[in-house]
Amino acid sequence: MTREQLQGIRWLEPWEAATAGLEAELVREVSGGHPLHNVKAISVGRRTDSDDVLFFLPEHSQPLVVVHLTWTKEFSAKWPWAVFYSSVDDWVNRCMKPDHDEYKSNVD
Repeated sequence: MTREQLQGIRWLEPWEAATAGLEAELVREVSGGHPLHNVKAISVGRRTDSDDVLFFLPEHSQPLVVVHLTWTKEFSAKWPWAVFYSSVDDWVNRCMKPDHDEYKSNVD
């Protein structure tokens, strides 16, 4: 998977493309023992209604991960929580579409 492939994502509410800078927050939050400790991550998308961020992991066997940022330095490998995805389709089907359906049902 390449970053260029991620540019073709058709975002569904409440997800949108992310701005740069969330990588630094991830590094700040992740402690030793966390599955993302010392893993190169690039922010790709974020939920507008929560602190969930989609990161691209170019050197990882599961290249996408959604992380719930806590905005504090964590000392437990359990935080911030992270869910890994094997592909864009995997993330769209297991995360973005269900999030969209839940979001729309709460807005309507």
